Amino acid sequence: MLDDFRENLSSLASTELALYNELALLVQKEGECVRSGDLDCLLSILVEKQDVISRQELVQEGWNTICTGLGLSEGRDGPVFWEKVASLLGPDGTDDLKASLAVIRDVAGSVLEEEQEVQTLLEEHVADLRKEMLRLNRGKKAVHGYYKSGGSF
Repeated sequence: MLDDFRENLSSLASTELALYNELALLVQKEGECVRSGDLDCLLSILVEKQDVISRQELVQEGWNTICTGLGLSEGRDGPVFWEKVASLLGPDGTDDLKASLAVIRDVAGSVLEEEQEVQTLLEEHVADLRKEMLRLNRGKKAVHGYYKSGGSF
């Protein structure tokens, strides 16, 4: 039971960190797409980011399940959670988990900062991206019209 608990906590922390690292890479790519004005790339990255965010929500559900299993109504950041974890894992296990979560918070903070920079950059490039979207839309309409008129490639 205790080994399963320890493994579940470790797995959740590892998965959460991996997802934040994946999100960090996607935010970097997103910035590159915005800088280059590549709308297709940007849209693709946004889809990938949504997938990562969905998986992060599942990890959060895992943390909530752990808390519920411990009989707690608060999340992992509350003092009651840490008291319960300390009683089960002891000081070393608790310190290891706290260290893992501190790394996650640092990475998440960095991702948030870079995301804000990309949003600022996106706002600066929004006029160019709108022009590109209109161009793509016109191209799609032209192809659709070509097919409607009986054309083929």
